[in-house]
Amino acid sequence: MPVPVPVPLPDLPLPFCYDLTMPLPRIPSALLVLITAAALSACDGAASGPGPQDPTLAQSAGTGPLAALESSPFQNEVWLNEAGQQVGFLYYARENLRISAQCRTAAGQFVCEAVRFMRNGMPVEIARRALDGRTSAGVKVCMRMNQPIVTLRNSVGAEDSMCQFPDGSLVSNGALEQYKMRVIQ
Repeated sequence: MPVPVPVPLPDLPLPFCYDLTMPLPRIPSALLVLITAAALSACDGAASGPGPQDPTLAQSAGTGPLAALESSPFQNEVWLNEAGQQVGFLYYARENLRISAQCRTAAGQFVCEAVRFMRNGMPVEIARRALDGRTSAGVKVCMRMNQPIVTLRNSVGAEDSMCQFPDGSLVSNGALEQYKMRVIQ
């Protein structure tokens, strides 16, 4: 390995030299607060918290456990909503994911907010003390994102709760608990 040889720099006049005895300019604290507030407000979605509004919801498939969902086998299911209307779902048994059928196009691509959030959204922080067993953790994640919870019933009478995203897409709260919850102290 070659040894680096120092190269002398030419003596060039510098337009400005800082002398250690020079006083630093004082910035009024009110101006500092305004600059900080402006910098924080410039961060898209920083104040919106976790959930579908998160700027990380890119169109990519991500790199996590749901990245290859397009090639995974699934079952078509029909559930009834609270009004008795049929709602189509896709159930991915290997991933334990139940998602609205409207999310998958005929070409096999996913085009809904629920899948984008499941793949790329920031995990929702839930305090350990809030996990007391009275409400499922997935429901707590959905509530923390300020999304409505929908209860559905299948043909044998089993019930499941889903989190509804602004585009109408649904994902099971169990999947939210499994993939999008971060327990904090």
